[in-house]
Amino acid sequence: MRRSAPVVVLAALALLAGCTAGSPDAGGGPAPATPPEIASPLDDCAALTAPPPEAPAPEAGDGAGDNRDALPELSLPCFTGDQPVALSELRGPAVVNLWASWCGPCREELPVLQTFADDTADRVHVVGVITRDRRTAASAFAADAGVSFPGLYDREQHLFSALPGLPELGLPAPPALGLPVTLFVNADGSIVHAHPEPVDAEQLAQLAAEHLGVTR
Repeated sequence: MRRSAPVVVLAALALLAGCTAGSPDAGGGPAPATPPEIASPLDDCAALTAPPPEAPAPEAGDGAGDNRDALPELSLPCFTGDQPVALSELRGPAVVNLWASWCGPCREELPVLQTFADDTADRVHVVGVITRDRRTAASAFAADAGVSFPGLYDREQHLFSALPGLPELGLPAPPALGLPVTLFVNADGSIVHAHPEPVDAEQLAQLAAEHLGVTR
């Protein structure tokens, strides 16, 4: 019994530090077995390459002097339907969240993102990038959590691995960088802010208002 306290402390520190994106077993153990025929609960990605229909108009001179990087030249399949989506063609304002079902902080954060997506429908795209995860595990968790905003599937974590190479973001390389990561993308598809920690509802609303001009 005397050995249990250090184990609890280490587990709590690991949760606070975020999830390493090197393996689907990292941070949360093996994903639970789920039927391979489970249907995706996520929306399709057809609208992501056009601005949201009621997006706020960019202010004059928007972006002048801001630190920003273009999204990497990657194409990822939509989690629902598998049609390829070129990240360079994504048009904002958009909130892009990298997550996985094995990541404890991601599981707590995703319902917050879904609520934000519901509250800002037609004004901002909310997009998930399912990173280094099993399709069945991700589908099962999203269904259980009521998550339905569109997602891209990045089984080999190409986007996650590219982020530290974008100089203006200033993100550390793995293993210092873990999941979740949230990117704020403006109307022309540039990343205007990266948040490498979990967000709560208040933080998400504040960041979206500050960096995208989108209020709930």
